[in-house]
Amino acid sequence: MYSNKILTLSASIILISACSSGGGDNPTTDTPSTGIFIDSIVTGLHYQTTTQSGYTNTSGEYIYLPDEIVTFSIGGIILGSTKAGPVITPLNLVPGAIDASNSTVTNIARLLLTLDADGNPDNGIEITANVAAATENQSVDFSVADLATDPGLIALLPLLPGTPTLVDALSAQTHFSTTLAAQSNWRGMAWGNGTWQSKIP
Repeated sequence: MYSNKILTLSASIILISACSSGGGDNPTTDTPSTGIFIDSIVTGLHYQTTTQSGYTNTSGEYIYLPDEIVTFSIGGIILGSTKAGPVITPLNLVPGAIDASNSTVTNIARLLLTLDADGNPDNGIEITANVAAATENQSVDFSVADLATDPGLIALLPLLPGTPTLVDALSAQTHFSTTLAAQSNWRGMAWGNGTWQSKIP
C-alpha cells in the first residue's frame, strides 16, 4: 500500500546536521543532509540549491546544506522554491498554503500526477528523461484558478510522450490529502506556519 511505501522509504532518510572543522585556514564545512519530495515519492524531479543540484532518486531524495533554498523543476517548468528540509511537499512551495484545497497546490499536484510515467501514483510518481526533455522550453502558470485553462499547459500536453490527459482537480486533491495524512500519521508531524512541525501531545 502507498502508506507502507511512505513508511519504508521515509525511514531510510539520513538527516546529518553536524558540522566538521578543517585544519589551518580551511573554514567550517557543513555536511550535506538528505531530504525527500513527496506527493507520493517523486523520482526524476530536478532540484537546485546554491551548492547542490541533481534529480530526486527512486526514494524521492535530494541533497542540501543547512539553511539553503531549494528550487524544484521539471525541464523548464519551475514548481517553486522553499527552504530545504527533511520533507518537502507542494505545500512548501506555495506561501500561505494550508492544505490540499489551495488552488496553486492543487495545480502543482495535477501536473505531477499527469506526468507520472505509468499513471499510477500509488507506486510513486516517476518523471522520465523523455518527459523532462519535452518540458525543457515550456512554462506553466500554477497561479491560475484552473490549470486546464493555462495556455502553457494547453501547449505542453501534446508535446508529452503519450499525450496524457490532465488529471482533474478533485483526484489531485484527494491523492495529495492521502499523502498528507500518511505524513502526519507516521511521522507525527503537522503542517503549520509554512513548515512541518511536531504535533503537540
